[in-house]
Amino acid sequence: MVPVPPTAASETEGPGGRRRERWVLAATSLALGMTFADETLVGVALPTMRDDLGISGSLSHWVPNAYLLTFAVLAAAGGRFGDLVGTRRMFLLGTLGFAVASLLCGLATSGGALVVARAAQGAAAAAMLPQAMAIITNSFPPDRLGRAIGTYVGAASVALAVGPLLGGVLTESLGWRSVFFLNLAPAAAVLLIARVVVTPRTGAGHGARGFDGWGLVTSVAGLGLLVTAVMQSTEWHPTTVLALLAAGVLLLCGFARTETRRAEPLVDVRLLAGRRFLGSAVMVFCAQFSFLAAVLYGAMYVQDALRLGPAAAGLAMLPAMVPTLLLAPATGALSRRLGARPLTIVGAMGAALGFSLMAVATEAEVYWPFGAALLVWGISIPLVYNPALSVAMSAPPTARRGGTSGLLEMCLQIGGTLGTAVVGATLLRTHSGPNPLPGSTFAQGFFVTSGVLAAAALTQGLLMASDTWASGGAPSP
Repeated sequence: MVPVPPTAASETEGPGGRRRERWVLAATSLALGMTFADETLVGVALPTMRDDLGISGSLSHWVPNAYLLTFAVLAAAGGRFGDLVGTRRMFLLGTLGFAVASLLCGLATSGGALVVARAAQGAAAAAMLPQAMAIITNSFPPDRLGRAIGTYVGAASVALAVGPLLGGVLTESLGWRSVFFLNLAPAAAVLLIARVVVTPRTGAGHGARGFDGWGLVTSVAGLGLLVTAVMQSTEWHPTTVLALLAAGVLLLCGFARTETRRAEPLVDVRLLAGRRFLGSAVMVFCAQFSFLAAVLYGAMYVQDALRLGPAAAGLAMLPAMVPTLLLAPATGALSRRLGARPLTIVGAMGAALGFSLMAVATEAEVYWPFGAALLVWGISIPLVYNPALSVAMSAPPTARRGGTSGLLEMCLQIGGTLGTAVVGATLLRTHSGPNPLPGSTFAQGFFVTSGVLAAAALTQGLLMASDTWASGGAPSP
């Protein structure tokens, strides 16, 4: 017999409550897995999309980055709306929007239409995912929350592990459009389960007094200008690029200044004053920077430089993805033994080494050294994500967890957006000729990514040292 989800009236404790928790975790984990799988599916399918739709120059890099940019700039707004109107409502609306946008992506007939649909997909994800983390945090008692978050992140690990191979097989057998149509079934399942088991009161933002529209405008404009300047730096006049960069930085500085003075900010940037939260935010930012660089440009390298087909490219990316699936469940125990913050430093340094090895391997245009480098990165990166998220989500009060998870999602997606933009810009600057790209084109971008990860490890180490100095003893883990 197929189990039926319990009603929303189930209590948190007792057999019925435990059963409801499992269904809540199933819905939120499926939503997270769907979005993560989408990123890896698109990474493998991107060269085929590029060739089929005749996309050239920076427009091909906008296919992944339109999604990432709207996700990044709207993630905090999505979390804040969840505080205001309830996480259940925003979660359902975001899931429905993600399904509709995925359908439009699959039906796109030009590069421009695909970019617009991808932007809509990112906006929907920004409404959906911050609620997922808030729903989990408010649905589980403290003694079971760590395991629930581990399972939630594990769903992303599964999606990451199977995404490249699944995307390659779908692209090669059914065409690139199928990677978007694939989202429709899991989105329908999430909607069905969440409507039953996620109660309207779960994660609702009682006491919220208003929405920061000015903060939304300045953050969207500032990040949009900044990313556009980086993405178009090889094609637009330097004066235009510098003007966009300056305007973006000024808007973001104004945004940060305004948010510190508001009683109900769009993003509670005051959280970044805490060294533990700041270190976690830096870590997830840089980890996502490296993740998108690996997924998108690693898959592009093995197809363009090594001449692998989409399915073979999916197989070639497995050394980066499978370790995440295998190691994610163990990160909780490692965090308790070694401390979450030291563990993130170890992970970031290992991931930096992996990208340096990738950069060296690209010169040879042979798979095995590149695959070994992917494996080093894949083993290291779970040691960053899970501990950093656990530390960050342990700080805020219940009523503000939607906004806090929105800030974390914003850090993640800005990291991914800038990773795509920066590495993409280095590719275009290194090679301005026609596709496909030679292997040496990718080395500079991979070295840059290695430097970003090393900087994250250094920042976390300095923050821990600052804690030690301030407390006169050992820093908190």
